[in-house]
Amino acid sequence: MATIKKRGNNYSIRVSCGYDMQGKQIIKSMTWKPEKDMTVKQMEKEVQRQAILFEEKCRQGLCFSNNIRFADFAEKWFTDYAEKQLKAKTIARYKDLLKRVNQAIGHIKLNQLQPIHLLHFYDNLAENGINISLLYTLQKRLTMSVLLKLL
Repeated sequence: MATIKKRGNNYSIRVSCGYDMQGKQIIKSMTWKPEKDMTVKQMEKEVQRQAILFEEKCRQGLCFSNNIRFADFAEKWFTDYAEKQLKAKTIARYKDLLKRVNQAIGHIKLNQLQPIHLLHFYDNLAENGINISLLYTLQKRLTMSVLLKLL
């Protein structure tokens, strides 16, 4: 069940996602800001809808903290998606590429990762004489993820 609290003009929505290995409760939260032209009744109805949607995303495992590092997100992506959906050869290739990617941007938190970080990474690869097709593969995967805010 989601908990909703009004904070000024915004609403804080919190959802419990179970407990970690130490018995500490895992809480995910989001802030919802109503549009200026909404009535009080519309705001109440919409914040309830947003809370239900957020809770459902959390239950499906689609809700994660933007405060996690890229390296941690990539590890979770391999576990949750790649190992179930991709062929072994593709997974092996991606893991090989990920070593280099993590050296460059693995320490950056997802909410701070910007396209400029990727551009610097691509420039660095090009300076080191990396195969152009490898560079294109990395660029295509990473840039689209950042631009679409999947990361």
